[in-house]
Amino acid sequence: MKEEFNKQTVLITGASGFIGSHLTRRLTELGANVHILVRDNSNLWRITDILGKGITVWKAEINESDKIKDYLKQICPKRVFHLAAIVNPERSLENIEKVIDVNIKGTVALIKALQDIPLECFVNVGTCEEYGDNAAPFNETLRESAVSPYSASKISATHFCQMIHKIAAMPVVTVRPFLTYGPYQLSNLLIPSLIRYCLNNEKEFRMTSGEQTREFNFVGDIVEGMLKASLCRELIGGIINVGNGKEYKIIDVARMIVNLMNSPLALNRSLNHRKGEVFHFYSATDKYIGFLKPSSFTSLEDGLKITIDWYTKNWKDLPAFAKKIS
Repeated sequence: MKEEFNKQTVLITGASGFIGSHLTRRLTELGANVHILVRDNSNLWRITDILGKGITVWKAEINESDKIKDYLKQICPKRVFHLAAIVNPERSLENIEKVIDVNIKGTVALIKALQDIPLECFVNVGTCEEYGDNAAPFNETLRESAVSPYSASKISATHFCQMIHKIAAMPVVTVRPFLTYGPYQLSNLLIPSLIRYCLNNEKEFRMTSGEQTREFNFVGDIVEGMLKASLCRELIGGIINVGNGKEYKIIDVARMIVNLMNSPLALNRSLNHRKGEVFHFYSATDKYIGFLKPSSFTSLEDGLKITIDWYTKNWKDLPAFAKKIS
């Protein structure tokens, strides 16, 4: 892939986030001319060590159309990876205005600002949450099913992207990454939470029965899938899942982490399942494998070892908020 991205100008929105930071690192390794668009108050701690390596930082809110349009004239990117979003899968209406403003209006504003740029591909990074409470495995032809303001906003952004492709010939592809883990992740999802509990020498970790299944993808695999999708002309105008399609019981993953960390942490399986929780959640991979032909997937054990090793080596130097447990 180095040949395709070497010296190519790319723009990444949301580069300070978990997946965005890994994408930024990978494109830098490939020799791309990397530009990142971040908010004024973004904490760039995930990529501080590479900021001096040819990365240009632009600051603006995602829906500041005039400012972004001016930036884009100067950047003139060939590819745009759009990851900027408010990510909150909670089933609450509390943040509905914010997700509409950023996830929907921000996406549309960015695409409008790109209309006069000779793009090769705009990668709209959606989410597996768009499938909601459908029956697994989730394939790209399913009608989406919103279960939160976040998932509804991402569905809407996807539909706007497809509409703009049809009426304005914008070269857009929507990628839907499935559950992702790896270094630099600070969310309250199972894997980063459990690792922090172990490193904090907590006595127990409260969870549900853990009998529900989920798909877990190492972040490096997700990034490679996104890059390949941006190079595949056949996918323009469409949607593609990015994931390995393998399901694991949550309790088995939790036990694997505790064992790999040689931790005495007790797994207290006393919590009730969330109302409306989906018990099987994993991707259909026929389209992904057929079009993008991934060479391999990182095994769960290997990916967890890499993630645990990163946390362990960096634990003392991580900012306080990165060590916090919920």
